[in-house]
Amino acid sequence: MLNCFAKWGKLVMSRLKAIFQDNWQYILEVYHKFICPPGSKPVNEKLPAILLEIGVRFGEKLSKYQTNGYVEIGCGLAIPSLTIAKSGCSDVLAIDIDSKVVAKAKAIKERVGCDFEIRCADVFKDRPKLQNGQMLIAEKPASYKKNTLEVEYIISNWCKIEGHNFAIIPTFLGTDTPDSYSERCAKYEKKLRQVGFKVENKQAVEELPVRWLIAVK
Repeated sequence: MLNCFAKWGKLVMSRLKAIFQDNWQYILEVYHKFICPPGSKPVNEKLPAILLEIGVRFGEKLSKYQTNGYVEIGCGLAIPSLTIAKSGCSDVLAIDIDSKVVAKAKAIKERVGCDFEIRCADVFKDRPKLQNGQMLIAEKPASYKKNTLEVEYIISNWCKIEGHNFAIIPTFLGTDTPDSYSERCAKYEKKLRQVGFKVENKQAVEELPVRWLIAVK
């Protein structure tokens, strides 16, 4: 992924700064440490800021949909959920299996002053039950136990079979090229449309190949 992202460095954190005016530097600092923990391999210094901005823009986009709430799985620092809650929606649940990450997400939530639930759980063992009209969110989903493509396939199938609104940013894999990634997103879109969803398949930011898919009934 780094090879693909390294040539883009001009992305301005416009939405992060606009939405979290008093806390954007704090959020960026926590996110940077999350992406680049001590002892990890060095990465392009702009990568954490780029990924953070995408998460904020994703959450901002989702907040404009008319839903009965949101459930984000594999949330990490829960940036989309944080952004949705900041927009005024309190019916938001963010879930991650890593208790240390959940603690960091809760610290950000408390610092920003947003009201939503963050829970530590394994969604493959204890799958959240979505209510009618809720939206399942998965930003760059991953798992300790399954490969990334399997995770994307499983959660996409949950929503196709059960008819839940669904929003995902597929993970840009180390083996991906912009073309292969775009083709994978197009396949997801086609399968969702085949079972009656309206789908927005859009590049998240002009400078990067990462896309979001938002599927609603």
